[in-house]
Amino acid sequence: MRRTLPFAVLSAGLLAACGGGQDHMTNASPGGSGMMGGSATGAAFLSLAPQGGMMGVSTTTPLSFRFGGPMAPGMEQYFDLHMGGIDGPVVPMSCGWSADRTTLTCNPAAPLQPRTTYTIHMGGGITDANGRPAGYDAYGPMMGGQWVTGGMMTASHGGMGWGMMGANWRHANGSYGMVFTFTTA
Repeated sequence: MRRTLPFAVLSAGLLAACGGGQDHMTNASPGGSGMMGGSATGAAFLSLAPQGGMMGVSTTTPLSFRFGGPMAPGMEQYFDLHMGGIDGPVVPMSCGWSADRTTLTCNPAAPLQPRTTYTIHMGGGITDANGRPAGYDAYGPMMGGQWVTGGMMTASHGGMGWGMMGANWRHANGSYGMVFTFTTA
């Protein structure tokens, strides 16, 4: 026997799945630019390449991070690429912002090793041009991101003790930002 779900129940489920009918990504900032992650957060983290979980990534690929508004100067120092996991060595790279400071592109100093796992680590306390923390919650986990919790931490972050890391690595939720793992071709 075939059953149908009443329209009201289906509509309520869809409404809840879509954020309760509230648009969390288009609240304009006071300056009128960018997409915001809500009133308590600054520019939303919108995309990265490569995303977490990707396989067969080119060994010469640049890393790209896009935000819904301009980011503060100096925030590029809170983006790391580790060979292996978050406790692995940091891969040297150069990073630069787009003219509108919404897209950060990082190029590893040398081609990545083939068939190797890498972990992108984004600082949890990076801020936008207005000094507000970037909003990770809406899209970070959907792009394969995981919060860096106590259970993921080892003795160091690429050889540096966790206690030595600056404030912009820490997120308000107590984590040390987000990680995204990918594997090269």
